[in-house]
Amino acid sequence: MDYRQPPPNSVQVEPVEGCNLRCAFCGIRGIRASTGDRDHLSGPYRFMELDTAASIGRQVTRAGWSPRIELAVHGEPTRHPDLPGLVAALRRGLPAKSPIMITTNGVPLLDDWDAKLAALFRAGADTIAVDDYKPHRCRAAVLGTGLPGVAVHRYPEGGPGANPHRRPRRGERRLILIADIASETEGNHAHLSNHAGAAGPPDASRSAERCALPFREITVRWDGSVALCCNDWRGAFKLGNVRAAPLGELWHHPALYAARRRLMAHGRDFAPCAGCTHRTPRNGLLPDRMGKAAMPPPRPGDDALLAGVVAGQPYTLSVLRPWER
Repeated sequence: MDYRQPPPNSVQVEPVEGCNLRCAFCGIRGIRASTGDRDHLSGPYRFMELDTAASIGRQVTRAGWSPRIELAVHGEPTRHPDLPGLVAALRRGLPAKSPIMITTNGVPLLDDWDAKLAALFRAGADTIAVDDYKPHRCRAAVLGTGLPGVAVHRYPEGGPGANPHRRPRRGERRLILIADIASETEGNHAHLSNHAGAAGPPDASRSAERCALPFREITVRWDGSVALCCNDWRGAFKLGNVRAAPLGELWHHPALYAARRRLMAHGRDFAPCAGCTHRTPRNGLLPDRMGKAAMPPPRPGDDALLAGVVAGQPYTLSVLRPWER
């Protein structure tokens, strides 16, 4: 029998495309020009509809998966006009054991910190992870929270137990304060990548390496479209849309298998992976979680499959970076 990829560890969900910040290391600069507006530095915002979120939850259940659901991707999720409603819509459709994590820069929460955190936890979030970026530090490390039943952790200072990607126990609620990624040297948030060329120039230093993302996660953008991974900021690798095809079907898209075969055999020699510096742990434990399965070698038709999904415009039009002009 041909190889069939096990279910993803996580489903990345994008409530908002666009951000209130404009960090120098971020791929947002490859899809948004500067607005000059202090509160909308990387707008305009595009918002996921609640019925799209509800459909994602139902599709995860129908697929028989129980992944982590991680809300962030290519924008600041707390800019959504009804983020608690979106979390609740997801939660209603998901398996009970699928945790929901929200990753935020925290700034939009500051005007009513505990009340906004409480609303997100009530809606069904298990983990709220705050990236304490400089120079836009949101003072989360000072604020913490006094909410009952919410444990506060600092990562990476708190060790592996504070890792936001650790699956929480049922009923566990966590506020995790993550050290600034641009200056931290430890933990799995300490590595800056070039976001497949949207954040930094293409770099061939990891060209021979596999990448685990297409084997471990699937990313749903604000409008339901699905690209190769979260590092494909522009959505060059176009697999389809959850409003037209089930999420489980997109996970087994022929072009995604072609990408996996190429990554296993040759590394990052196709778009948008070529020149991407993202680093994933346990690349030897592929293609399945234990590294015991055998992935078939690339096939004669793989080049056509890969060329087909990157042909035409990306999901989000590019803002050319200096190295692309």
